[in-house]
This record gives sequence, structure tokens and C-alpha cells, in this order.
Amino acid sequence: MTTRSEPAFGPLVEECAKHGISRSVAYELVASGHLDTFKIGAKRYVLVNSLRALPGKLAAEGGKAVAE
Repeated sequence: MTTRSEPAFGPLVEECAKHGISRSVAYELVASGHLDTFKIGAKRYVLVNSLRALPGKLAAEGGKAVAE
């Protein structure tokens, strides 16, 4: 029996949507340095561990996700 592990990365918008994060907020989080991403061609991918660590990062900063 083989076990399936979760991928280390995925498409930015799709992975963020799984966590209730809209497309525009996802790109704001990338611009502010809260999410670790990379591009392959025109597609942007997010490291899943970066997305999972987001609540802790935001809590440490007092809950501010993006600049106002």
C-alpha cells in the first residue's frame, strides 16, 4: 500500500482559495512577503508550508495581513 503525501507547492490562487483567501488578498500577501512563492512560466505557485504558517505570522504581527 502506498501513501500519498501532500504536494510541497501548488498554484497560488487555487491553494489560497482552499483556505478562504481571495485572489486579490493572495497577491497582496505575496507582495507584503507573507507568502513564499515562485513562478514557472506565467504561473505563480505557493509553498504549502508557507500558507500553513500564515496564521502564526499574522498573529505575531498583531493580525495585520496587508498594508493599509
